[in-house]
This record gives sequence, C-alpha cells and structure tokens, in this order.
Amino acid sequence: MNQQQHITNAIATNEGDTVLDPFMGSGTTAVACKQLQRNFIGFEISQKYVDIANKRLAQKQIFDYNILEVS
Repeated sequence: MNQQQHITNAIATNEGDTVLDPFMGSGTTAVACKQLQRNFIGFEISQKYVDIANKRLAQKQIFDYNILEVS
C-alpha cells in the first residue's frame, strides 16, 4: 500500500472513528489518522519500525503544509 492509499483509507472514515492497521510499518496510516482526528490501532512485529512510527507520531508538526504550492 502506498502513502496515498493509507491517507485515502483514513479519509474514508469519519472524525473520531477508529482505524485498524495490522501491518503498521513506519506508521503512515497512523500519521494520517492523527492529522485527520481519527483514532488508530496498529500492529507491527519489527521493533525497528515501531520506533520509527513512534518517532513520527511524537513530532509536533507531522506535515509541513507550507511546502505545498498552488500554481
């Protein structure tokens, strides 16, 4: 699943819903859920990826909207 599909899955829910990701990886779905005010449950067996996901989720600003330009 690519990043766009993760975000699309989170968007297909309503604010406050819970999204389950049984193969969490680096936490892209979790990040999308955090941005979109969704709850999140994720599973990951690799401690390396758990650490990466936790680091991403701990960031104050997950995505810098200022990098987007409309032309």
